[in-house]
Amino acid sequence: MEAKKIIGLGSPLLDIQAEVPAEFLEKYGLTLNNTFFAEEKHLPLYEELINIPTHSHVPGGSALNTIRLARWMAQAGQDQVKFIGCVGKKDKFANMLIEVTNQDGVTTLFDEQDQPTGKCGVLLCNKDRCLVPLIGAAAHLSEDYVNQHIEDIKTASVLFSEVYFLYPRAELTKNIYKVASESGVNTCLTLSSVNAVSDKFNDILAVLPYVDYLFGNEEEVEQFAKNLKFEGDLSQVMQQIAAYEKHGQRERVVVCTQGKKPTLIAKKNEVITVEVQLVDVSKIVDTNSAGDSFCGGFIAELLNGPDLVKCAKAGNYSASQTIQHEGSTIPKYAPVKTW
Repeated sequence: MEAKKIIGLGSPLLDIQAEVPAEFLEKYGLTLNNTFFAEEKHLPLYEELINIPTHSHVPGGSALNTIRLARWMAQAGQDQVKFIGCVGKKDKFANMLIEVTNQDGVTTLFDEQDQPTGKCGVLLCNKDRCLVPLIGAAAHLSEDYVNQHIEDIKTASVLFSEVYFLYPRAELTKNIYKVASESGVNTCLTLSSVNAVSDKFNDILAVLPYVDYLFGNEEEVEQFAKNLKFEGDLSQVMQQIAAYEKHGQRERVVVCTQGKKPTLIAKKNEVITVEVQLVDVSKIVDTNSAGDSFCGGFIAELLNGPDLVKCAKAGNYSASQTIQHEGSTIPKYAPVKTW
């Protein structure tokens, strides 16, 4: 039997992290605990960061984080997990991103455009951080390139993307989800952030009929429900979102994470609650990628069938391991199945 496949779609970024002095921040007009979308004046910053001997660089971007962690959780072969995105042409940052993504066991299906490869500078200073993302080529994935790989999409078991990707490529994303849904693929979308839910509300509604599994945290789900003018408590609005217009062979499932509180899973007439196994506070290093990691564990288990409790437990396990590491680092050990 052919191995089941996961395919991701999104904005691949190279995360470049380094400790920097306060003067470095001042030089570029940056302040800690903020995100600054890169302007012309910030462009030399990335070169400076990779020349710091103690820097680290890993694949980034929310959807790519999820796909890398899904590969780890499924312990899948490289040909089973692929990611479609776009990077710069003849660009050393593209080569670095492809290399580290492949090292994590994910096959890169990357279009190339005359734009700089997407990256995110993670500047650490006195235990605080400042983020400087440059979306660059990641926003320029071409329809022609996607069409070259449409069979990869049609034959996947799971397709996963992010609302963030609707910013540059809303119509393309909707078309991909329609094709995937008509081909029987488990289609998954994460809401990304509260701001994204409002900014791209109409674009989310356009793709939603083709989405089998919708992920978000409680703030994102509540904001989406508010935009839809749904009323009730969290469980009730999740059921209403699940019941929203749906094409394809499956009922929609809405999955809501709540940090330490139980994970909620809703179909239109049912809500399931799954307890979270808590991690000792002393072991928690970085919670920033917990949501991406949860989705990775969930979709990895989905390859084994739609047992929603098992999927949520796998998601919670994945997140519990990720938060004990810096950023979206893939653990060096194999996952231990506890569900």
